[in-house]
Amino acid sequence: MKNVFTGKTAKGQIGALQSVLAFVVVAIAIIIGVRVFSDVEGTINLDPGVANTTATNVIDQTYSAFELSAVILIVLIAGTILAVLIRFGQAG
Repeated sequence: MKNVFTGKTAKGQIGALQSVLAFVVVAIAIIIGVRVFSDVEGTINLDPGVANTTATNVIDQTYSAFELSAVILIVLIAGTILAVLIRFGQAG
């Protein structure tokens, strides 16, 4: 991306744009993953027995993982902020 005033490419802007795009892609992937899993989870046969316990544990652990996936988004935001600050410090 070129600066309108100087005509030079700003590497910090490209890095920030890539970080924002990564955030959007990861957020959409998480949303789609939760939606698909919730649809599949409804079709699992949970008859009483050992398989019931195993299926219930898998379902619970998967939902726990999806809850923790919000941390990935927070790390992406923090990485973007750090990258912009580092690039800002090198500009001077």
